[in-house]
Amino acid sequence: MLFGAIFNYFTVSIVTDMKYIILLILLITSSFSSKLMSQSVDKLEERNGFKDIKLATEVHLYEGLEYEEEIPDELFKLLTVYKSKKGYYESIGSIKIHDVEVLAYNGEVYKIKVITEKNPKLYSGLKKAFGEPIFSPRGDNYYWSTDNLNLTFGNSSKTKLQLVYTSHVMKGRLKKDKEEEIEDISEDF
Repeated sequence: MLFGAIFNYFTVSIVTDMKYIILLILLITSSFSSKLMSQSVDKLEERNGFKDIKLATEVHLYEGLEYEEEIPDELFKLLTVYKSKKGYYESIGSIKIHDVEVLAYNGEVYKIKVITEKNPKLYSGLKKAFGEPIFSPRGDNYYWSTDNLNLTFGNSSKTKLQLVYTSHVMKGRLKKDKEEEIEDISEDF
């Protein structure tokens, strides 16, 4: 009986210790993987745009863009559209780019839209560069988000994919501009 009691004590002790070891390994693994994810999204934040086109910068700095038109917008009232010139922004690696469109508010880049051929390598490359995206059933697309920008990836048509970089900073500037406009109006009475 004494031998049985001692055996049970050590067995329970070893099993309990193993549970703690497994729990510790799981915690370390999950914190390591979340660290890797945040580093990937940090890379998106660091790049702040597509190729050399950076969000919330002056659009005239990019010689590969040319003025297209001005369009009305619900949020910004009026946006200026720029398209890529021939010879600029033609591929992402071996993936052909069909169109690059830059939307600007008050001369600064607010949104970058990139239309490419449909190629699964594009999604794989995005995952490698920025980590695992979040799927949005509402928009039927994938997205990565940081404090300053959002990148969505999805279908543009049956044969094309679309990347859209959107600046949260520019939305903040719009809000500030609207507040200043209201302040100017209130002081004019």
